[in-house]
Amino acid sequence: MNELTSLKELYKLISPCNLCPLRCNVERLKGEIGLCNSDIFVKISSAVLYKGEEPPLSGRFGSGTIFFSNCNLKCVYCQNYNFSQLGSGKTVSVKELSNLMLSLEKKGAANINFVTATHYAPQAMAALTLAREKGLKIPTVWNTIGYETVQVIKLLNNFIDIYLPDLRYVNDEDAFKYSKAPRYFEITLEAIKEMVKAKNIRFGTDGLLKEGVVVRYLVFPGKLDELRIALRLLKKEFGDSIFISVMTQYVPVYRAHEFKELARKLLKEEINEVKKIVKEEGLKNGWIQYD
Repeated sequence: MNELTSLKELYKLISPCNLCPLRCNVERLKGEIGLCNSDIFVKISSAVLYKGEEPPLSGRFGSGTIFFSNCNLKCVYCQNYNFSQLGSGKTVSVKELSNLMLSLEKKGAANINFVTATHYAPQAMAALTLAREKGLKIPTVWNTIGYETVQVIKLLNNFIDIYLPDLRYVNDEDAFKYSKAPRYFEITLEAIKEMVKAKNIRFGTDGLLKEGVVVRYLVFPGKLDELRIALRLLKKEFGDSIFISVMTQYVPVYRAHEFKELARKLLKEEINEVKKIVKEEGLKNGWIQYD
């Protein structure tokens, strides 16, 4: 399937909307609002050079990161809640979005990084196509919580070079309690399998990642046993065909204080335990991220 065909298929999924696993079926082309709080118009919070991604993604000047407003999930601890949950941002056209990508490349961006863009996937890929027609050369990153349909990932494969999914939960009870994500584990694992099937790890001569899959795991306070489960699962399923980023930077923002177990950062002792678990589980391809 070529890019044009993939783009047409993506647009077919927007109304009735089936772009994400929630499949809310709203008619966004007619102005209806989906569970992601979005209609047909793309809204972004910012487009900036961001140095906070993993080292092979940030490069010298940073990742060319486009933060999209709104989200299909309702994470109570959302770090980007101002625009992901509360919807702040500005509306941009496909042409404006493509020009932002070109501007980021000119500023030295290592890649174009689409952050939580599933609900705008057709428009984002249309903008990317336009930017490439105008000379965009740098790799693309699909930065996602991982809750994706295999159908959409297959359509994105023609456009995206690097997948950066979360494996946020290893049990569905927590996934629904904290993010309103039914069947999160099964759905996300299948999506990651499709990503890995499509993209092999490849680095450039500059040491930056040009293609592949990096799976992130956010460690929650008091839930270190689940980190071990996740690492073992990822090793069993994917071996050395992915990189893993273990994140210890959890901060209790937004509605996290409504849940006693989420209402604090990781303790120093817990971070030390994370290091121990990562070492014991033999993580070679990956990193631990700290504040």
